[in-house]
Amino acid sequence: MSNDAQIATLYQTIAALDAQIASLNTEREQARTILSSLIESAGGKVVLDGIATLEITRPTVIASYDRAGLDDLVRKLVANGRGGIAEMIAKQRKEHHRAGSLRITKVKATTVETAA
Repeated sequence: MSNDAQIATLYQTIAALDAQIASLNTEREQARTILSSLIESAGGKVVLDGIATLEITRPTVIASYDRAGLDDLVRKLVANGRGGIAEMIAKQRKEHHRAGSLRITKVKATTVETAA
């Protein structure tokens, strides 16, 4: 089997698995929606002894910052003679390294028109 044929076969396997996972995720979300309603109607918390505790948590606000915006702000501060402030902001930046991985970009479906 040539490399291209093996790659195509493995891609088709992954595509079929992705379709199954999407279907399972939909089923899972439907079950979670129903379960959330049942927990809510039971007062927001249910303890299933020896199995699990199910609880509706309160909404929370999570703050995040626009990294590109902050980088731009640091450059502007430096350009305007505010290097000290820029340095304090820049020191708060944390970098995390992520290993490379396989990326698959699906070809978008195209519509083929046939003459009637």
